[in-house]
Amino acid sequence: MSTRTAAVGEALFGLAAVAIRRRPRTLSLTAISVLSTLERTGPRRLTDLAVSEEVTQPSMTALVTQLVDLGLAERRRDPADARVVLVAGTDAGSRQLREMRASGALTVTELIDKLDDHDTAALDAALPALLRLMELADESQDGRTPPKR
Repeated sequence: MSTRTAAVGEALFGLAAVAIRRRPRTLSLTAISVLSTLERTGPRRLTDLAVSEEVTQPSMTALVTQLVDLGLAERRRDPADARVVLVAGTDAGSRQLREMRASGALTVTELIDKLDDHDTAALDAALPALLRLMELADESQDGRTPPKR
């Protein structure tokens, strides 16, 4: 990894941290991550969520109960095996994620608005690469190996 690549990584991480710190504190980062996983992958077993979030099953059970109580997730039977309970996001959970993402995007947009035209053009030029990074992150979260380009 080059020094320049490391600097870009640190800058992106720092910017994400700023957006996270300035977000409304309605849900924990783990709760947001669970809702994002459910939105991306669809209903999941509680045990699968615990593994993907690297928490214990009792911790995930408590978190899912909180999300269900808030109306952001629901438990439902697996249509393929009625003995299995799946956790699914709700419309309210999706709405919460959209609002959180919009808030984070607004934080970053307000910072971008403070840049000069040259720096803004550089960010515009980097947009395709940034979007590809988001795709790679989604692929690696799903357990797939991202293809090299």
